[in-house]
Amino acid sequence: MANRTGITVAGESNPGLVRKNNEDSFCLLALPERSTVLAAVADGVGGHSNGALASRICCRDLANAYRGIPDENLTPPGAAENFLRETLSDTNKKMFNRNYFEQHPRPMGTTVVAALFLSDAIVIGNAGDSRFYELEAGGRMIQHSTDHVLSPELAREYGWKIGHEFDYRNVISRAIGPRSELELELHRVSRKRGSRYLLCSDGAYRTITPARLAELIAAAAAPREAVNAVMREALLGGGRDNITVIAAFQQGS
Repeated sequence: MANRTGITVAGESNPGLVRKNNEDSFCLLALPERSTVLAAVADGVGGHSNGALASRICCRDLANAYRGIPDENLTPPGAAENFLRETLSDTNKKMFNRNYFEQHPRPMGTTVVAALFLSDAIVIGNAGDSRFYELEAGGRMIQHSTDHVLSPELAREYGWKIGHEFDYRNVISRAIGPRSELELELHRVSRKRGSRYLLCSDGAYRTITPARLAELIAAAAAPREAVNAVMREALLGGGRDNITVIAAFQQGS
């Protein structure tokens, strides 16, 4: 799938080998008539009510909003940032209100990492621990998103008594849905010649190291091949979680 941005993309989601349900969702819009591309991965917060529904709502709202806005209203990077901030904030309010009225003991929520590919830049928004990577032409792998998870330092600051065996990475500190206001982190990066990009849920990167992800992406001839390689390795690594992967290559990279 490609369009006038010069970006070719592919994506896939898999429940993995252990879990019965897939709480991940993704959206990928590279419409041939448009000069921007939208890609997003959402991972329903595990153990909460309706994580799969939360991730689907997030991706649906992003896709619907993107279809309804012309490229000229997105192409300045500041406008793209506003689009992600406003769309995801609206989704957060909708989900938060639903949680409030339905009174689930553990409100539904989802992580999100979303990227708008423009002609010369990429605008990235994320909340939670789904990731956006860039593999530069020289082989350096960069994580442009931030993992919003509980840190041991924060636990100590609040005096939380948690055993040494506790995995802090399992506690998401930002997400869409649980709180009335969304803390979305935004990054703007330049598109560089030869770079390749990967969006994924933690079911991929917790099984495959960044160095190995870089090898798989670099060896792929096309985004579909990269997605297949990452998915296969994550499943061979145990597939203990849902796995979602989107690969985006610049034409000629």
